[in-house]
Amino acid sequence: MDPRTKYRESKLLSWTRIDMLLLIYESAIESLDRGVHLLQTGQTAEMPMARIDAQRKILLITDGLAIDTDPTAVHIMNICVFILDQINSDSVENWQTSVKLLETIHEGFQEIAEEAREMERTGKIPNLVL
Repeated sequence: MDPRTKYRESKLLSWTRIDMLLLIYESAIESLDRGVHLLQTGQTAEMPMARIDAQRKILLITDGLAIDTDPTAVHIMNICVFILDQINSDSVENWQTSVKLLETIHEGFQEIAEEAREMERTGKIPNLVL
């Protein structure tokens, strides 16, 4: 067996729910930052694709929310709906506000990341199944 394949497999086994969640938020923040940059530099021709990319990533966040059982998930859903509304405009301020909102949520998840990893390791929450 190729040792590189073995390395990739071991890395996959250590992937946790919180790691995936943080990565999704980081990717969404990067998309929003790109939109801010395009607006600030007047590259409006590229905005439709940047907007679609950001919308897709925000919707990915909402897809994983358990809004039927978790009040915090409902709050995050409301923030995501607000962000989707904000980025329908070409207002730099709206896009920057959206970045700040997602960064705040991301920071909150970062603060509990180690605890979440431990809970997954000990079976208090189910392992991520890919």
